[in-house]
Amino acid sequence: MKSRTRKLIIITGVLLALLAVHYAGGTFSRMHFTTEPLQPEIQYTQPITSLNDPRVTSVIILFAILAGSAAISSGVSAWLLQRRIIEQHKELETASARIQTMDANQDAVLRALPDLIFTYDAEARFSGYMTSDVDNFAIPPELFMNRNCYEVFGEKAYHEKTLQAVTRALAGEGIQVFEYELPSIAPDRLFEARFVRLEEGKALSMIRDITERRKIEQMKDASIREKESLLKEIHHRVKNNLQIVSSLLSMQSSKVRDEYDKELFIESQGRIRAMSAVHDQLYRSRDFASIPAAEYLSDLMTGLESSWARADRRLCVSVKADDTALELEQAVPMGLIVNELATNAFKYAFGPGDSGTISVTLCHVDDGTMSLVVSDDGHGFPQDFDAAKGDGGMGFTIINALVEQIGGTMRMAIPDAGGSEITILVPPAKKNQP
Repeated sequence: MKSRTRKLIIITGVLLALLAVHYAGGTFSRMHFTTEPLQPEIQYTQPITSLNDPRVTSVIILFAILAGSAAISSGVSAWLLQRRIIEQHKELETASARIQTMDANQDAVLRALPDLIFTYDAEARFSGYMTSDVDNFAIPPELFMNRNCYEVFGEKAYHEKTLQAVTRALAGEGIQVFEYELPSIAPDRLFEARFVRLEEGKALSMIRDITERRKIEQMKDASIREKESLLKEIHHRVKNNLQIVSSLLSMQSSKVRDEYDKELFIESQGRIRAMSAVHDQLYRSRDFASIPAAEYLSDLMTGLESSWARADRRLCVSVKADDTALELEQAVPMGLIVNELATNAFKYAFGPGDSGTISVTLCHVDDGTMSLVVSDDGHGFPQDFDAAKGDGGMGFTIINALVEQIGGTMRMAIPDAGGSEITILVPPAKKNQP
């Protein structure tokens, strides 16, 4: 209908314009042009008595032009307006369809959640609810409205927790979460409630039954504790077996008459003790991935001091370590390195009648690298000693191999006070690197 009206207006305007042109053409055809000088303007003082009067023609032409222009302008304006209205209508339809889709998706998600969804007023009274495809209502939700938890369930503790959560949520303190039970309705079930501010004076809660989840968590914790017990037992047995081997070597060494052979037994005992101490620390630790370096090195050096004690000399050991924890893959190599370096100091750095100190220092430097320093104030290494070239026998062969295994570097120095100092730099464990 609107389209027809618009077309009619445009056609009328065009016809009026044509009519104006027609009259104008008739008038101009009756005009005579001459080259004579223009006469003074004619003044009309007589009334119009005929349609042939030029004044009538002029008025008709003027009104025709104005009417045609108005009709064309109105038609164009109406067409543009209608086009804009159609475009806006389409935009509104598109936006409405998008909103309906979003509402449908949101409603589907909420209905699929295994949660009970309620709204509360500022006094923690139920003010609304949303049903889901999972029917977990122990009491018809209609009975909740305008009542608080105590009035519905008769559980004072639950009501107090709800009131506190609603108050904090409305105060803008973020999501409030707590767990609760309903002994009078579901004595064997455990629930979790989450509260969040919905709008001024209204809070929303999502309540979920977490009984099965808690059972799974308890089963998982029990399984972890069982595995921890098994690991402790394994480390304990490995430690005991290594101690048995060490004791057998000790018994055998007591029968050896040659001092060189006896030292070989003692060195083997020290290596076994270094490995056994790792399993002992793991057995006593709550963390099976690492052991405390200070305690481990102290035990190791105490054992070496006892094994290499001599009546003709007075030696003592010193262990300084920060709160560094040795990763399991580092603990055994580091222990064996300390054992070899300390054993070498006990054997060669001090002679009969000497006294001195063998020190072990372990700490972390700025970039996470671990620094291990084993030093003594004894006689020091020979002038041309070079461990990298194979000097030092089997002990330094083992040390070089272990340093390479943990990706470290070794350097030797002579302190100002004499003796020797060997520093091992170990990069951070791979799992700690970015």
